[in-house]
Amino acid sequence: MKEVEKNEIKRLSDRLDAIRHQQAGLSLVESADKYAELEKEKETLEAEIIRLREVHSQKLSKEAQKLMNLPFRRAITKKEQADMGKLKKSVR
Repeated sequence: MKEVEKNEIKRLSDRLDAIRHQQAGLSLVESADKYAELEKEKETLEAEIIRLREVHSQKLSKEAQKLMNLPFRRAITKKEQADMGKLKKSVR
């Protein structure tokens, strides 16, 4: 589900970037209505991106809370840390 939000944010950001480039090339005198239309679309895209980022961060914080509420809590020993390091190196 997190990937859906990330992909949607990416898509909207790309669209927003394209609009900014279009606006940079427009002349305000000749195409004021087109510029205003792009400005309006830009504002809606920015609002949607902000909303999606909030949803994404809420989901991440919910996951973090679930992990913190797990019953198993003990310190990792030095030997276990070394074993984890060896495992990571062997996986690479």
